Amino acid sequence: MIHSRQQPQRTAQALLSWRLALSVLMLQFLLFAPIESLAQDPALFPRPAELEPAISFWVRVYTEVDTQSGFLHDSQHLDVIYTDMRLNRRAIEARRSQIQEDLRVLATGERGQLTASQSEILALWPIDVSNQTLRAAASNVRWQLGQSDRFLGGLQRSGAYRQHINNVIREKGLPAELGVLPHVESSFNPGAFSSASAAGMWQFTRATGQRFMRIDHIVDERMDPYTATSAAMSLLEYNYSVLGTWPLALTAYNHGAGGIARAVRETETTDIEKIVANYKGRSFGFASRNFYAQFLAVNEVERNAAEHFGVVHFNPAPNFREIETDAFIDAEVFASSVGISLEQLRADNRALRPVVWEGNKRIPAGFKIKIREEVAPSGDILAMVLADFKFAVQTPDIAYVVERGDSLSVIARRFNTSVTRLASLNQLLSHNRIQIGQQLLLPQDNSQSTAVAAVVSQDGSYTVRRGDTVSLIAARYGVTERALLSVNGIQDPHRIYPGQQLTMPGQGDAGIQLAGINATNTPTPTPTAQTQLAEEVLARVEPVGDMPVAPPVEVEQLTLVRLPPAAVLPDNQQLDTPVSDEESTAEALDPVIDISESNEQLVENLSADPSDYTVASNNTVEVQASETLGHFAEWLSIRAWDVRRLNNMAFSDPVIVGKRLTLDFSSVNIAEFELKRREFHSTLQQEFFSNYRIQGVEQYEIKRNDNVGVIARNRYSTPIWLVRQYNPELDFNRIQIGQKIVFPLVEQAE
Repeated sequence: MIHSRQQPQRTAQALLSWRLALSVLMLQFLLFAPIESLAQDPALFPRPAELEPAISFWVRVYTEVDTQSGFLHDSQHLDVIYTDMRLNRRAIEARRSQIQEDLRVLATGERGQLTASQSEILALWPIDVSNQTLRAAASNVRWQLGQSDRFLGGLQRSGAYRQHINNVIREKGLPAELGVLPHVESSFNPGAFSSASAAGMWQFTRATGQRFMRIDHIVDERMDPYTATSAAMSLLEYNYSVLGTWPLALTAYNHGAGGIARAVRETETTDIEKIVANYKGRSFGFASRNFYAQFLAVNEVERNAAEHFGVVHFNPAPNFREIETDAFIDAEVFASSVGISLEQLRADNRALRPVVWEGNKRIPAGFKIKIREEVAPSGDILAMVLADFKFAVQTPDIAYVVERGDSLSVIARRFNTSVTRLASLNQLLSHNRIQIGQQLLLPQDNSQSTAVAAVVSQDGSYTVRRGDTVSLIAARYGVTERALLSVNGIQDPHRIYPGQQLTMPGQGDAGIQLAGINATNTPTPTPTAQTQLAEEVLARVEPVGDMPVAPPVEVEQLTLVRLPPAAVLPDNQQLDTPVSDEESTAEALDPVIDISESNEQLVENLSADPSDYTVASNNTVEVQASETLGHFAEWLSIRAWDVRRLNNMAFSDPVIVGKRLTLDFSSVNIAEFELKRREFHSTLQQEFFSNYRIQGVEQYEIKRNDNVGVIARNRYSTPIWLVRQYNPELDFNRIQIGQKIVFPLVEQAE
């Protein structure tokens, strides 16, 4: 929840009124409004005087220096630019060292016999600059690469996409100025990748992108500039609904709504200039602090493009014909059947990942293929593909289960492939982070004749692993769910757990085929005491529905089933069961984990979540949706009764979302507790967004006898934690008739 003395009222009713008014204003713009007409609305996008130096700096970066040159400048005071230089690392470092040395001399108070260089540097600072400021400046000399040629290239590329972007913005009733954001993110390059693993023209990270798009080893919609545009506007719309101002919503596009919500809580303000100046968050670095100023700068540069770049020749917008596939089809077969080149088909359908173009996976059924009108044949395009080349199922996956002692390089050598290809196929953020029990997809052209480490033993038994479901196991081994349940005497397909032994149907015959590979003679490795204990801990929580017991492996065979209400919307009170002493002290004997590094990754996974998962200085936490006393007890290695006693709660007292609990950190320190808490919510959310995607929002007006939980479950099939993310200040215990609540509209993933 965001606490701010200055925070404006942000009811859903006010947001709706704003959208309606804005929609009327936006009708004044033509589809291709002249760039000069897209002036920033000062009410929506204020330009505080404190940010003017930064805005001017970025205007110069985008117009005065190209990518073969740049500025040496002060990273805190962007109006202090020491020099512009050509891109030469040795010369840059030499000049930086000289500037630093001159600043240290000036910081001593010396103002007499200064060198020419020292005098020039001193003249860049205010006349009353303090020695302390100059001393700090010696550590803040930064190099900024120029962007003028890249900006011009982005302007030219933008012609292909701005009509679509404007249409999406109009449909959502959002400010037209948002359409320039790709200048900051990617220079309108749909194939852009960042060092932070952000992808596409709108630079989505995987965790945030999965809220709105399909991202897996077959399809990555971040790379489709059209689909990603809708997702980007949905994210900005969400950020605004959570944070209340466009400067904050835009900064959250870079830093995450959760990060900006923390900034608001800690600085007790929603003023962007005060947050930029005063917030000291660990990851709130140069890029985040400057993101809004960059946005204002690119708006200004684009409005005055002719002044800076002369006549700009915009790329034409392509006209596509979209065809929704009625089966799984090989890309090469589709291209040859339709009469277009595979290269052109790939260029226009960027969402399909390399495994499709390499022939290891088929174009999915239901995928909307884009074909340029000028090359698209007339008539029924799908009928041109012979029925013999249309398949009812996807090409099966071949997966390897990581064992102790494995590394990507070891696995790559074993299966005659490369580390880079393994990392790309599995979309791994780091080549050094794989876990025991993790399933890695293998390139199929290198794996057909190689024995895969099977998880079925010689006697035909299968050990349930993390991430398994009944439907996944059945699909993997080519058996029916009914047969699998019958042979194991299982009545409820929703109750399987890690470590459970299942007998595979038909084991008296010729054995099982693992994705086309004989696996009968490969025994399951004997689990160690450590992995057994870890699985026992994981097995305490029984999965509900056909829902994985841990973050699911993205495999096409997974049958996605609508989650039942209990799984979508867990009730805090029902799950509030005491944890026994034995349970609360059991710990998986895994290797030592770098808590700070793991926490940073989890914070990134939860970047769009504005909830406060930190412990306050008085050892209290704010209760979040889906949390129970049982959870807190497990994370703290104490009993639930101890938590009740510490907070003077009777056994009948409910756990109230939004209230604060005092906790005991005598057994587990705060860092470990926050890590476990974030792991829980990260897993919960990743599991949900592997099955569902947000497609829009809807306002609901509360009526007499309404219950928010029932509405979320029955009307919107939305978990209460997601409802709270869209309504962070909503007090679920004080819902009033006539109150408007924003509900996300979700759809089941393919």
